[in-house]
Amino acid sequence: MFIGLFSSFLVAFFASCPGGSGGSDDVVPSFSDVTSASGIGNVGGLGQSASWVDFDGDGWLDLITGNTDIGTSKNVFLFRNNGNGTFSDVVAGSGIEESRRLRSVSWGDFDNDGLPDLAAGTIASGAPPLLYKNLGEGFFLEVSSDAGITRGGGTAGHVLWVDYDVDGFLDLFQANINSNAPSFLYRNRGDGTFEDVSDDAGLGVSDVTNSAVWFDANNDGFPDLFLANEGENRFYVNRGDGTFLDRTVQSGLGGDLLWDSVSACAGDFNNDGFLDLYVVNISSPRNALYRNNGDGTFTDITLSAGVWDVGDGRTCAWVDFDGDGLLDLFTTNHTSPSRLFRNLGNGKFEDVAVDTGIDLPIDVFSATWGDFNRDGFMDVFLTGHLGSALMQNDGGMNNFLILWLFGNGVSTNTSAIGTRVWVFDTEGLQVREVSGGRGCCEQDMLPVHFGLGGEREVDVVVDWTDGSSCVFNSVNVQGGRMFFVFQDGCRLEVF
Repeated sequence: MFIGLFSSFLVAFFASCPGGSGGSDDVVPSFSDVTSASGIGNVGGLGQSASWVDFDGDGWLDLITGNTDIGTSKNVFLFRNNGNGTFSDVVAGSGIEESRRLRSVSWGDFDNDGLPDLAAGTIASGAPPLLYKNLGEGFFLEVSSDAGITRGGGTAGHVLWVDYDVDGFLDLFQANINSNAPSFLYRNRGDGTFEDVSDDAGLGVSDVTNSAVWFDANNDGFPDLFLANEGENRFYVNRGDGTFLDRTVQSGLGGDLLWDSVSACAGDFNNDGFLDLYVVNISSPRNALYRNNGDGTFTDITLSAGVWDVGDGRTCAWVDFDGDGLLDLFTTNHTSPSRLFRNLGNGKFEDVAVDTGIDLPIDVFSATWGDFNRDGFMDVFLTGHLGSALMQNDGGMNNFLILWLFGNGVSTNTSAIGTRVWVFDTEGLQVREVSGGRGCCEQDMLPVHFGLGGEREVDVVVDWTDGSSCVFNSVNVQGGRMFFVFQDGCRLEVF
């Protein structure tokens, strides 16, 4: 497995001139609090998990969020998007037990029937992950035990989907935050059941792991794993044979600096074709930004980039909130407001949280990004110990491209998790990787978003997890466009 030949040639050609998209609108968008107007309102305190997903297949992003408040009987909210800026809570009668105290959530179609299923981790000590099969029509069935998801032993720090062996079926990973319990990797057998392969894969290590992020760090087509620990963090390279190699020290991602880490997120902030890594700490002196050197190593550029002084962190996300073709960095904190670092395109960032109105002092534990109103600009739902908020991105004039990807359900999972999308324009390249989860305990929308500034036409390459590629030349993006992309037949259809 390796990056597609066409993609690799273009990456080598464009990587020497990374930058934002040409002619971008330099006006910084602002955010409006639409929590009450949207119908979401108060979802309780101690919020810890959230994710956008179109669970009913109507083309509008829905929202799930959970809290861990022991003082209430309702901890889970499933908001269906009504398509008019409002949401309705439909968790009652859906089959998802609303009293579960969820610490993390992740959506992915584990049985490749075309419907996104839900995996969730709870704060109940010793409890295995919860697996809810999507039956369609808004109904779910818990199948955890029948599917073989039975191993517990700790408190779930983070549950997320990944196709680690790229066989076309989504596997499940659970990070545990108890030192006496290892993290678990469940391999999908392809028949609706899973097997625990943690030890065989070389991942059965007992760390205090708060969160995990899977990303293809070396562009070989296999997802690698970074664990954010309260002890020393770990970085595992996927060998491609079902096993992993600990490359923490050799990669430059180890060391005392990163102790007390609570979350991490991967994204290509400098548009060189390699995913970089940001690590959030809650009590260490600072967070850390690691630039991917493209040779299996990372370099700490936190100080020069200007993203070190962020407070006692909770979670992070890479998102192009202003649509200029450069990934910006969003971080949240425990006792101080959130930060939004705008990417200046020269290796440096500036904090625009106050200017944009997103510096909310709500002890944000989880933040999920998605375009819920389909205007092409990324909105964010925030939840924490003091409440929740839905912040609508008021946008600007920049063009955009949003692609809803559908794997063939045979050699690539239908959710397309792990698939990479490359966009080439007059300024260079951008890359996005469909993710099963990141940050502390959340997942962003599965469709991939590209800010394109003033670009009117781009070339698109989709590298599916099975090694095949779809190429779409001269795609018109003037005014912003959304498309469906189907692996079967390499079809690009207007949304």
